[in-house]
Formats: sequence, C-alpha cells, structure tokens
Amino acid sequence: MRRLALIATLFAAFSAHAGPITLGLDASMNLLAFGNMNVSSSDVEGRVAVGGNATISNYSINTKTGSSALYAGTGLTVGGNLSFTSGSIWGGVQVGGSYAPSQSGTVKGGVQSGTSVDFTAERARLAQLSQAWDAMANTGSVIDQWGTLHFSAAGQSLAVFDINASDLVKNLQIDALAPDAQILINVHGSSVDFGNHGYTNFTKGQVIFNLVDAVSVLLNGGVNASLLAVNATVNQGWGQINGQVVVNNWNTSMQVNDAPIPGTTSLRQPTPSAQTVPEPGSVALVGLALAAGLLVRRRRAR
Repeated sequence: MRRLALIATLFAAFSAHAGPITLGLDASMNLLAFGNMNVSSSDVEGRVAVGGNATISNYSINTKTGSSALYAGTGLTVGGNLSFTSGSIWGGVQVGGSYAPSQSGTVKGGVQSGTSVDFTAERARLAQLSQAWDAMANTGSVIDQWGTLHFSAAGQSLAVFDINASDLVKNLQIDALAPDAQILINVHGSSVDFGNHGYTNFTKGQVIFNLVDAVSVLLNGGVNASLLAVNATVNQGWGQINGQVVVNNWNTSMQVNDAPIPGTTSLRQPTPSAQTVPEPGSVALVGLALAAGLLVRRRRAR
C-alpha cells in the first residue's frame, strides 16, 4: 500500500500542469524536520514533527492565542530525545526517546512515549517528490527587470519556474496569479540565502519553493510560501514564513505561521504503542518518474 501511495504521488507530480500540487501532509502539519530541531524565542502556530532530537526553550507550538490549541491531535512529535525547558505545547507530545519534564515547560495534553509518524517513509516520499517537481518543464521565463525577478503566471493553474540560489538576493514578483492557481519555484544550489527583500504578490497557500539541491538555508524577513528542502539545515535567522515547511534540521528563530497548501491530505500515522509519561503540573511508475527526472532535467529557463 505504501508503494502504491508513492506511485500515485509521483504520477500526480508529472501530470500536465493542471494543479493543484501538494506536499501530501495534513494541513495541520506546519513544520516537519527529519533531523533535529534546536530553537528558542519563537513559535510554530500549527503542529510539528521532528525525526531526531528537539531542544526547545521559550517557544510555543500549536496555538495562536496562547489559550487554546490551534489543531486537534498531538502538537509535537519527536522521534529522538526532547529537551523542553520553557514555553507551551498544545495538544500533547509524543517522544520516541528520553524526556525530562521541566516545571517551566508546559505541555497541554500530556506526554506519551512512542511516535505515530513514519519519518523514514515520509523522507523517502518527499525526497522523490522534490525530484519529480524539479523535472517538470518550465511554463515560462523568469524576467529580470531592474533587479526584480518577474514570474508570469497569467492563464495558468500551475506555473513552474527554475532559478539559481544566487537569484534570491533580488526582489521577487509574481504577475497575474489567479486566486485558485499555484506557482512552483525550483531553486538550484547547495547554499540558499533568501535574504531580506520584497516578495510582491506572494499569496499564502499558493507559492511553493522546492530547494532540491539545498543543504544550507538562511531565512530572514517575511515570505508567504511553503518550503520543501528535505536535505537542508535552516540556520539561525529571524522573521516569519507563512506556509508549510519540510527540512532536515530546523535551527532558527524564524516563526512558522499557519498557512497550509490547499488540498493537503493526511500524513500517515500508524497508531503507536504509547505510554503516558508523568508531566509535572501539567512517511511500475516510480522508476518512470525518476528516469524522466534524469532525462528531462532541463536547463534553467531564464
């Protein structure tokens, strides 16, 4: 069944640019990190899943108001060890490794041992999805006008473009994006710095950055977009990203605001054998798709 789901995902990615495209994550999953999470003095409005260890302080998860959970279900899932020293997590926590409760870290919903996310399967699925998206043909050229890159989405339900990581130092502008359309921007380069500049006509839920080559990312300022960067470590920065985020390691004070991609589906969550931890006070077309990705690996349309 897992292989069939993967085939369906890749087939959808290679369909004619009819859209919509999706990460295949539940709309409530704001941040998915396959490695570690080391954060302080910020928040994620929706749910978070971390495959490795999580070190969290002065931080809130799965709440906008600070008085109630934004989404039902587990607020934080950690495959490894959790250190949570201050702040609040709403909806409870699942921990696959060790967790020492702190009097200053409030978990609303309790702590369970064991996890319900198949991180290995999800990483494989999303890595192949990233390659499939990267192999999609561009729908037009990116035009540089006086230091601003223009992406024309006129008349398209899914507009696809390629740029180099070095292009991200410029202002970015999307032209004629319909209210129900999407834009996919494939970014090439191992080191990606989004800088701190203008993002004109970037609309929440409609823009996706696919960082297929990235291993190091810097985010600063504010952007309305989702981010797929399976192998990337996001280093210390500030500001906010309004969308769903998939990375390897998340080590930044960048705030993640709830702005899911429309049409998202459920993240597979097999039921864990979980036990409550005392809390004081409180993952035949797969080969074709990947082959196409290698054969159609087009030159960047500029």
